[in-house]
Amino acid sequence: MKLSLFSRSFGTRALPFIAGVFASIISLPLFADTVSTTPVGTMNITAAAGTGSVATLSVFSFPLLGTPSITGQSSGIITGVTANSLSNSNAGWTAGALSVAATPYLIQITSGSAKGRTFLISTTTVNTATNVTIDSQESGQVNLTTLGIVTGTSGDTYSLYPCDTLLNTFGAGTAVSSGTTVLGGTSSVVADVVQMAVSGGWRQYYFNTTSGHWLRVGPNTNSDNLPIRPDTAVIYSRLAPTALNLTLLGTVPSVDRKAIVSNAGITFISSSWPADLTLGTSNIASIPGWVANSSPGSADIAQMAVSGGWRQYYYNGTHWLRVGPNTLSDSLVIPAGGAIILQKLGTTPGVTTLSQTLPYSLQ
Repeated sequence: MKLSLFSRSFGTRALPFIAGVFASIISLPLFADTVSTTPVGTMNITAAAGTGSVATLSVFSFPLLGTPSITGQSSGIITGVTANSLSNSNAGWTAGALSVAATPYLIQITSGSAKGRTFLISTTTVNTATNVTIDSQESGQVNLTTLGIVTGTSGDTYSLYPCDTLLNTFGAGTAVSSGTTVLGGTSSVVADVVQMAVSGGWRQYYFNTTSGHWLRVGPNTNSDNLPIRPDTAVIYSRLAPTALNLTLLGTVPSVDRKAIVSNAGITFISSSWPADLTLGTSNIASIPGWVANSSPGSADIAQMAVSGGWRQYYYNGTHWLRVGPNTLSDSLVIPAGGAIILQKLGTTPGVTTLSQTLPYSLQ
């Protein structure tokens, strides 16, 4: 299909493990139906207003990609690979520039068998002029030498992109918010709260007006620089009685996607595209190890926000069906800028990959 942009709104009940209700509105301006270069545009996201005493939850993701502002090659050829690092002998990067915690970077493989793999660059092991190390959490999941990356003068290619963080995405909060500011407070009880799936568990964050930083609820650790990857999603709990409006600028993804999915338990991922998919075209049922079964109790589950509530779906080996009424759901839309919850059976450790091709044409 050709790339087309649209406006969409939807609301849902909360997840079974998150209290409250939420609504999300995502809109994008029109691009040309057919384009010869990767289109650039804005994406408007609205976190629905709370009441001042009761929060409303909104779910959204950030599929548009930023433009790198670095010295050296933001795109190039991979000339070396180790278990946790990639190198370009001609990169000419400034040492440490890609490893600043406040402005983290992603490296995406753009050709070859690993095309679509995206990794967060480490901010603790600083980059050199020719080498980047992958964040330890991600390198603990994937050994880069097992991905079939071809190196050398005719090796596979990469592109660099800045990665969003809590602070540079949502900004500083104030004790009295408007539609353009986060509601901060002296504790999470009186502030807006951002929920994210981090290291296999749900964590909450709020802007503390005393310290002037985003803090993690509980340990109160400074979380200004927490990365928000384009293939993850956030749940925003808006307490303020005004909607929070965010405008994002970036380019649309231009290569296929390979997203990491846990082999057991819950993975909360974004749609990653500024265009609709359906369950039937999402390729979720082709995830290695995805369990299909005629009985939903013995199948892996996909959860989505549909018509004001969270619904569950399972693949019976031929079609996607809704849990309960067992209605045919292959054509159920996964909206642009939205999210989906994947719940896999069992206790198998490790991760696997969701592979998706571009759902639009750039030419």
